[in-house]
Amino acid sequence: MIESSEHEEEQGLLAALEDRSLPTDRFTHRRHLHLAWLYLRRYGFPAGAVRFVETLRAYVAHHGVPQKYHETMTWAYVVLLNEELCLRAPAGETFEQLMLRRPDLLSHRNGPLFRYYSAAQLDGEEARRVFVLPYPPRAA
Repeated sequence: MIESSEHEEEQGLLAALEDRSLPTDRFTHRRHLHLAWLYLRRYGFPAGAVRFVETLRAYVAHHGVPQKYHETMTWAYVVLLNEELCLRAPAGETFEQLMLRRPDLLSHRNGPLFRYYSAAQLDGEEARRVFVLPYPPRAA
């Protein structure tokens, strides 16, 4: 069960993203993951994913840093988080418990996406603008 203070903190985090008051220097990769996880928990997939992506785009545009948004990485992490929530998470798992179970998700530049994508592909302008599937597929 989510503790009341934890629930309130998460509600405040969602509100700060949505009203764009979350300071950009506090919007780390971990915070991105946490917010995406909250949207998925609240709205499910695909509605939570779409709402998170739209809110994130509006947030970076509002703060004048649209170049910080990366379409492929955002969607890929949302899909990975959804997999965890739906297929592997024990009932009532908190975000902190998920991070203990899947610390590889915190590795922004060497994490799970790099099992599928090359660094060159993720660094490319196309992947930043449009969700792209890995090509060519990475060897297992």
